[in-house]
Amino acid sequence: MASEKCKVVIMAGGKGERFWPLSTFKSPKQLLSVVGKKTMLQETVERLSSLVSFEDILIVARDPLGGEIRRQLPELPKKNILLEPVGRNTAPCIGWAASSIKEKDCVMVVLPADHIIKPKSKFIKILKTAIDQASSEDVLITLGIKPTYPATGYGYIKRNSKFKIQNAKCKIYKVERFVEKPDEGKAKEFLRSGRYYWNSGMFIWRKSVILEAMKKYLPELYHQLNYLRAGTKRETVKKIYPKLPKVSIDYGVMEKAKNTLVIPGDFSWDDLGSWESVEKYFPEDKEGNILEGKGKLIQSKDCFLLNKDERRLICGINLENLIVVSTKKALLILPKGKGQEIKRLVGELNKKKSLKEYL
Repeated sequence: MASEKCKVVIMAGGKGERFWPLSTFKSPKQLLSVVGKKTMLQETVERLSSLVSFEDILIVARDPLGGEIRRQLPELPKKNILLEPVGRNTAPCIGWAASSIKEKDCVMVVLPADHIIKPKSKFIKILKTAIDQASSEDVLITLGIKPTYPATGYGYIKRNSKFKIQNAKCKIYKVERFVEKPDEGKAKEFLRSGRYYWNSGMFIWRKSVILEAMKKYLPELYHQLNYLRAGTKRETVKKIYPKLPKVSIDYGVMEKAKNTLVIPGDFSWDDLGSWESVEKYFPEDKEGNILEGKGKLIQSKDCFLLNKDERRLICGINLENLIVVSTKKALLILPKGKGQEIKRLVGELNKKKSLKEYL
């Protein structure tokens, strides 16, 4: 069945905890210019300019972020920003967006707001192929990223050994299974096999197909979505949304569905999941140090120093393999390779009332 048109849903509600102290609850990673001059959300929208207009872009985010999103994207219709009163993970976020789309059965492209993707032309080409496929078939499509190293911070997608479709544009495979974040041994095994892709968290499907899948696999969520339509009053959203089950789209639908396809992306992709992942976007000196902002390192090597506080000078002597991030509110110092521990640190800080203001 051919769809009427395409809508893009951008998920922008994340807290970006692994990028603390630069990323905070009120100013998370996706609303910051971590790499480049534009914010990650602005770059995501700009990347889609040749595919859809502002009218066809919906952004789902946490309620406190609404004002900043409108400031960053003044061209976006106010009604296209869906503000969650509480975070309930990706399945409710996507379900609400689907229910809010007035078109009877358009194709939905669902994307996170905080990815770096280059070149844009290859990305759009893959999306158009996926949109064509989703238009004509009742399928749930995800984009897989060919792994370049044995990453343990991503979930994986195992493809079927045979092509479902192979044309001049790209290959499309049936999904054999979704795999949770592996240990290093398993990740190396996946890399060698050539049949596993990183799970990018990007999806393409028709509105009717994803809602039917939610009806089958997440009936409690599907039932509540009947009360969350386009134009639903804010008071109703505040009443209904906290009752929605807290579940990811991967766990709630994709891991259970039998009509899932994966298209390998032949573009450069990075979800900036840690401070270590940012380093490659900055120049380093002959000792392997990266210095951004006011600072000086001597007799030091392989350090990453980011100083966002213009009032403060950060200096180091005889340092090695450290990450140092300074903002007006906080200073973070940790050894490289421990970036995933920041989320745990944020959780500990959140337990103390006197420290919450720094989050």
